[in-house]
Amino acid sequence: MFIEPLTQVAASWRVPRVSADVAQEEAPAPSPAVEEEELASEETEGEADQVPVNTKLYFGNLPYNVDSAQLAGMIQGYGSPELVEVLYHRDTGRSRGFAFVTMSSLEDCNAVIENLDGSQYMGRILRVNFADKPKPKEPLYPETEYKLFIGNLSWSVTSESLTQAFQEYGNVIGARVLYDGETGKSRGYGFVCYATKEEMETALQSLNGVELEGRALRVSLAEGRKS
Repeated sequence: MFIEPLTQVAASWRVPRVSADVAQEEAPAPSPAVEEEELASEETEGEADQVPVNTKLYFGNLPYNVDSAQLAGMIQGYGSPELVEVLYHRDTGRSRGFAFVTMSSLEDCNAVIENLDGSQYMGRILRVNFADKPKPKEPLYPETEYKLFIGNLSWSVTSESLTQAFQEYGNVIGARVLYDGETGKSRGYGFVCYATKEEMETALQSLNGVELEGRALRVSLAEGRKS
């Protein structure tokens, strides 16, 4: 996955902090002995920090209408973000669908990855990993060669209810309703993958034209699939 340099336009959300000038004005002047102790402490910390800890995360497949403040709000349930940057196209001002987030600790990073990577947000499956350790792109749901296209879906049908409807006719390996990335609303179609050709053909014959949540399904072989 190619990520353009951060010279592109980015909108940031940062945790408010007291400025260094104000902090210095409020703090009493340290004694020489205290200064020596602090210098020694800083030198020790400098030696210990020679190997920096990476606390920067990459968020991919973001809905295009999610800004830095919204993303920060979602992350705060699992850790403390210090800086959230959603990337935008310089010419159009449109989100590029990914962001970088600097967390306050490694533990927070792991908590965010564990809870948000692979989760669904506004119809899109989020990809979350350490920014310096990109992982290979994976399919958004398990796929097989025995794949059906399901059209004319009711707006209320979800990936879960689609799976339940088709599970009656075979072993559903993966099922997914497609959503609009900006509005989060269903696009009215989806895909279902079976373990075997026989199961796929049984579902095709049994469910095409059958009503699901108020609308008659249009079931066909997915594009590029042969009977």
